[in-house]
Amino acid sequence: MDIEKQLSRETSRSNWNKVIAYVGEDEERFAELIRIFFTGQQKTIIGASQAVGVISEKQPRLIKPYVVDLIGYLKSNPIDAVKRNTMRIFQFIDIPEEIEGDLFDIAMNYIKSIETAIAIKAFSMTSLRKICQKYPELTQEVIFQIEILVKEQVSAGLTSRGQHELVKLNTILEKSTQS
Repeated sequence: MDIEKQLSRETSRSNWNKVIAYVGEDEERFAELIRIFFTGQQKTIIGASQAVGVISEKQPRLIKPYVVDLIGYLKSNPIDAVKRNTMRIFQFIDIPEEIEGDLFDIAMNYIKSIETAIAIKAFSMTSLRKICQKYPELTQEVIFQIEILVKEQVSAGLTSRGQHELVKLNTILEKSTQS
């Protein structure tokens, strides 16, 4: 399969699933998909980002060599599909120490910005909580920002995710103050 050609055919779940099935656990095919994700045309980037997100959740070892590149890509302010699927990836993988600071800053900016799409904010909250598990001293700052989002009730889904993350963050905060 020519992955780029397949992704350029249509933007649909069934088409993405064909690419996901084709790539499977193959590192070379995944490398080709990542190349398209970083350098393709907008239509193929959208499909590639969806496929990369799903594959990364199932096979986190495949995305591991590219996490520094993912952070660089997020810093370039890519299209929302890239932001959404990249932040989704960080929910499911172990976040390497070398990117924690940058990821924290990016995710905080996403949840603070009124322009950020709801799904990006939701995935950012979870990524931030994962970082707070390792660095509890950051927890209060994250709690404060998520509480603002919950109070705004922008969407039921975001409010629900925020409440869920606040419970976990408050547990982290309690444990850190008991130590």
